[in-house]
Amino acid sequence: MSQVTVFYGLYGSGKSEISINYALSLARQGRAVTVVDLDAVTPYFRVRDVREKLLEQGVKVVAPKESVRHADLPVLPEGIRRVLMHGEGDVVVDVGGDPTGARVLGGLRDALRPGARGLFVVNAMRPFSRTLDQAEEAVRRVTSAAGLPPSGLVSNTHLGDLTQMEHILYGLEFANSLGSRLGIPVVMVGVPAHLRSEVEKTAESLQGVTPLYLERYLLKPWETEE
Repeated sequence: MSQVTVFYGLYGSGKSEISINYALSLARQGRAVTVVDLDAVTPYFRVRDVREKLLEQGVKVVAPKESVRHADLPVLPEGIRRVLMHGEGDVVVDVGGDPTGARVLGGLRDALRPGARGLFVVNAMRPFSRTLDQAEEAVRRVTSAAGLPPSGLVSNTHLGDLTQMEHILYGLEFANSLGSRLGIPVVMVGVPAHLRSEVEKTAESLQGVTPLYLERYLLKPWETEE
């Protein structure tokens, strides 16, 4: 059954990479998928920046027009309400990384189809979410602004290319503790692709939480692809 999945979280949580990789994982299952770039306030690391790569892999992208692709302006995609309510197949929504960005979704809350789920991405290595009190406050502020209560958490604690298994496990334990406070489950854990074999050798280490193996698509300006 098709579903709308909204990923929200603080800046630096990795929610855009999560959104991209999650959409691609659905597409590989033969599902029709549309990604909505609803980050209207951040000029960097946005889904729209890898539009062509997503299209090549069968994922539709709804984002502001190319003419305003690099504009630091609160521009919404055309036809966004129709996509959220009646879009074909699964819809994955990437929301801006603070309460201001999340309010964009709040203004579209009435357009979300019934059953839409909000997944809050938690990175315990980032400022403003390194303690349980900070993380709990971030969840409440962002999801309240979005107008969509969270139904689950995504653990995505990482140190970029330096991420090791110990960071993944620490972040998962942190997210489980946060989930216990909030009364919601951890439904997914982001795992850099280079750690996949290690996870598969000790699958029980993830405590039954589904891993989402992450390839990097959003590169820094000085990085180049091999």
